[in-house]
Amino acid sequence: MYKVVVTDHSFPSLNPERATLSGLAEVVDCSPLRTEDDVIRAAADADALIIGFVPITARVLDALPRLRCVVRYGVGYETIDVSAATERGIWVANVPDYCIPEVADHAMAMLLALARKVLPLDASMRRGEWATVKVARPVHRIEGQTLGLIGMGRIGSAVARRALGFGMRVIAHDKYLSPEGTRAIGAALVDLDSLLRQADFISIHTPLTPETHHLINAEAIGKMKTGAYLINVSRGAVVDNLALTDALQMGKLAGAALDVFEQEPLPADHPIRSAPNTILNPHAAWYSEEALIQLQINAAEEVARVLRGEPMKNPLNKPG
Repeated sequence: MYKVVVTDHSFPSLNPERATLSGLAEVVDCSPLRTEDDVIRAAADADALIIGFVPITARVLDALPRLRCVVRYGVGYETIDVSAATERGIWVANVPDYCIPEVADHAMAMLLALARKVLPLDASMRRGEWATVKVARPVHRIEGQTLGLIGMGRIGSAVARRALGFGMRVIAHDKYLSPEGTRAIGAALVDLDSLLRQADFISIHTPLTPETHHLINAEAIGKMKTGAYLINVSRGAVVDNLALTDALQMGKLAGAALDVFEQEPLPADHPIRSAPNTILNPHAAWYSEEALIQLQINAAEEVARVLRGEPMKNPLNKPG
């Protein structure tokens, strides 16, 4: 029987993984492993790893001679040296399809909360006030406004469908999507500059790569409409939050909603915490009880495919 080591997680149990891999592999819960040395000590005889955030470097891979695959709980895989794994014949996969409706719903919830001034009105009520227009002004009708999506993969497309249901015009910037594919969803494909200049709301759904790091910086924000809103539920480092803070404080942007940050947890003294008209969430968009179970099962199914000699569903590499 194979051995699968789960390095770090926050699930109530690993019963979904054990049920999925029953009869094929023993699932060993070693959580919480935090460092390379932790993994090396705990998983020296592992055939597979399922990981959260622990670093999987070339050094770790060299110390695990039986390792056949690494699967990441979640979409991002920045802590895994995929190239090193490929060189060593080790498969790597993520789980990009477990929380699509949750993140899309969260992006729309943030958009609606910003547009309808839900939090300022709530705070006003709690101060004992009853001042609709004084607190909320200006509020504009969502129907007919333009939503710009940076990235239109699974989640971006789901957000587009929700926004279209609210009567919004949807435009998107995605280098990997064709105009025909965008039109099929009901959106228009545009270049990034056009999106920045046209959108009343911008919602980010792109992975973090060297190309997208600080894609939304001071220069990009300067091209946005005065009074526009920014929503980020993708990866924190896509946005330069110091530049965003400046734009919010100067009134260039009307508000922002952020679920992800370049450093997580967000430092207590980060200036974005005091920026006006800002909604901050602790990387929560992915969460629902259903998504948790789906994540665990999907990760274990990827391991099972490798151990059975079958193709992975969501491989990040192709070892020789």
